[in-house]
Amino acid sequence: MNFRSALISFLLLFLFFPGHSQELYYISGKIVDSKTHAPMAFVNIVINNSNFGGTTDIDGKFRLKTSQKIRTLECSYVGYRTLTYQVGNKTSGLILELEQKEIDLREVEILPGINPAHRIIRNTIENRDINDPEKVKSFSYTSYDKTIFTVDSDTTIKEDFSALVDTSMIKQLKGMDANLTPPGDSLKIDSATIDSASKIIDRLIGKQYLFLMENVTKRKFMAPDKNYNKVIATKMSGFKDPILVFLATQIQSFSFYHPFITIFQRDYVNPIGAGSLSKYFYKLEDTTYTGKDTVYIISFRPKKGTNFEGLKGVIAINTNHWAIQNVTAEPYSGDGGLVIRINQLYEFIDNRQWFPIQLNTDVSFNNLRIGKYKAVGSGRSYIRDIVLNPDLVRREFSSIDIDVDKDATIRDEAYWNQYRVDSLTPKDRETYKVLDSVGKANNFDKASKTLLALISGRLPLGPIDLDIARFIGYSTYEGIVLGIGLHTNDRLSTWFKVGGFYQYAFASKTSKFGIDISFLVNRRHDVRIDAGFSQDLFEAGGVRFPNNSETLLDGNFRSLMIKKMDLTRSFDLSFHFRALKFMLFNLTFNHDFKQTGTYDYATQIEGVTLLKNEFIFTEIGAGFKWAYGEKFLQTPKARISLGTNYPVVFFQYTRGIKNFLSGQYDYNKFDLKIRKTFNIKFLGKFSFQFNAGYVDAAIPACNLYYGNASYRLITFFAPFSFATMRMNEFLSDTYLGLYLYHDFGSLLFKPKKWFHPEFAIAQNFGIGWLSNKEKYSYIYGTREMNLGYYESGLLINNIINIKLLNIGIGAFYRWGPYSFDNVGDNFAYKVSIFFPMSKLN
Repeated sequence: MNFRSALISFLLLFLFFPGHSQELYYISGKIVDSKTHAPMAFVNIVINNSNFGGTTDIDGKFRLKTSQKIRTLECSYVGYRTLTYQVGNKTSGLILELEQKEIDLREVEILPGINPAHRIIRNTIENRDINDPEKVKSFSYTSYDKTIFTVDSDTTIKEDFSALVDTSMIKQLKGMDANLTPPGDSLKIDSATIDSASKIIDRLIGKQYLFLMENVTKRKFMAPDKNYNKVIATKMSGFKDPILVFLATQIQSFSFYHPFITIFQRDYVNPIGAGSLSKYFYKLEDTTYTGKDTVYIISFRPKKGTNFEGLKGVIAINTNHWAIQNVTAEPYSGDGGLVIRINQLYEFIDNRQWFPIQLNTDVSFNNLRIGKYKAVGSGRSYIRDIVLNPDLVRREFSSIDIDVDKDATIRDEAYWNQYRVDSLTPKDRETYKVLDSVGKANNFDKASKTLLALISGRLPLGPIDLDIARFIGYSTYEGIVLGIGLHTNDRLSTWFKVGGFYQYAFASKTSKFGIDISFLVNRRHDVRIDAGFSQDLFEAGGVRFPNNSETLLDGNFRSLMIKKMDLTRSFDLSFHFRALKFMLFNLTFNHDFKQTGTYDYATQIEGVTLLKNEFIFTEIGAGFKWAYGEKFLQTPKARISLGTNYPVVFFQYTRGIKNFLSGQYDYNKFDLKIRKTFNIKFLGKFSFQFNAGYVDAAIPACNLYYGNASYRLITFFAPFSFATMRMNEFLSDTYLGLYLYHDFGSLLFKPKKWFHPEFAIAQNFGIGWLSNKEKYSYIYGTREMNLGYYESGLLINNIINIKLLNIGIGAFYRWGPYSFDNVGDNFAYKVSIFFPMSKLN
């Protein structure tokens, strides 16, 4: 090749591959709050006052490149003063600080035309389904989650540290006696001691966290709602058992496209949801550019004069598909005790779908303090290996939403380092080292299992569980009930349990006892065989469904008011199994001898009326619980329900068999219960329960229906019952009951700093029919409910909130055909108590 040919070749290469000779300039660093030094996500960065730049990621980091020499960085974020940074020789590892300013989100009248932010939000709402990752056919990804809890110094607190630290703590921290005043005087600690204690705490939290957890999860999704999370690695400081592994998936919604954004189990109306334009105020704060696309930065908050569970924050909308690029949000109103902020960062995957790649949650527990120190927590989720529309099949999915691999807790460091975004810091390692040692010494795993057992009603003592529900009880009929219940647990055997109980009811002077045994044939499909014998007291004319246990924590206060019970000696045999994914079936056999407190059945023999109060029933039955969409957390040792968003249906068929094992009655009995709670945007939560029952033959009243009453003039509110109906007032062999409950939350009354009442209304309806009335005419005070029973109620909940429960008041009024002439007799006054896990919360 001669010189001329070489020169032409060189020129052609230069023309067609100019990038090879173009120098690129890089700059990287981190942007933090100048006061708290907390990383700042999604800060807009403009290079050299041009249309080029980028944003910080969810951890406040940035790495930018350009073909121009970088002279300046202009950094801006809503609520902060714009920083123009002069770039010198240092172009990596920069730490830039932004200073907060007062943000003005007051509504302003924009004339002429409309609010410019509305056009952008409207486009985002119209393209919501296109950009929602859970509207694609299928996807899979791997996520690495890291959660920490610790204490942080609040520099805004000026109060005296000594007022919140007791002397014993000072002694432990400092190893010396605190300078105390004589008895009777107020506690005083000298400033040197305070400074010393403060330094010790600073040194402690500088070396380690109070809690650290990591998870690696592989997720598969297939539209519309098939979901499977396989936890392949989990690590929790101080613990070996993955009892809290579900925390990382329960903190916030996976994407910001759901109608409601869930943060710590509470639902908030999405500012880019249908109908939000009329409820939220939006302000266009900034406009940036990323190549050919424009990014609009918009702040949002509920409009003045509106009152709903809303959010405030900042959202970045990319004109590419009018999609969310990132968002920062927090609840608009709160009690100040718990401050939560979430961040979500999206990326345009494969140039066709926006997808979340990082999720942050930061929590500040302002009501958990020691002097200037407050408890804080943070969760970080990093999503990678995203595959859009992989070939998935339905058989890959089941009712198991979260499945913990049997080896998840024993992964080595090499395995973990495949998924960690950054290596463990010295602080991380110290946390694991210290807390694992403390956890082993104090048996944290045993304590956690004890806590879970307590929640499920069991108190473990070695291989034996004490049944807490058997310790003490009460009903109007029984009075105070004291006793004990024992069952073996997994330490003795994982596939069978045996146990029994003894109780004494003081008012009815009745001994209650029983023994039972249970065999777990298949854990994954809930295949179980149960058998037992008992002498116990059961509500007359009540309905019990297998697989439906409700306690006082669910608001089941009605059990306290039962006035009529039957002494029942019973032998039971049942077979339970899960099939068709969301169906839990049961087959039952019962042989009962019942002794009633009234003459529950009358027969005619040669013109003579024979009254009976002792009966023998032999029954077989079949039924199911259908909870479509119910999800479970499956660990190697336990299965925990995560609930469902669909109605839950209970059905039970019972066949009475005469002359088999002395059974006295032939009949067919059908029982049905359906319950559901709906979250209605801008209106609150609406719950309903529908009950129905039918018996096709004349049988003793103890096995019919007495009505679901819960009346006392002043008593506890019992959801899904007739608050004004007297106990055992009506008797039916066929009945329908409908209970409607609507909780407005704080929609009708804007919460004040110390006063958060929440209004709710209720409407209940029932109707029932009774055939062969002459057979029950000797039961005093009962009648047929064929004209329809009506009552309405108003409750003011959450007047007193003590975190573990909230207390309110209410009243119900009985009207319609069965109302009383004396107006005062139609009222029932209620005290409402709701626990965090209550079905109505």
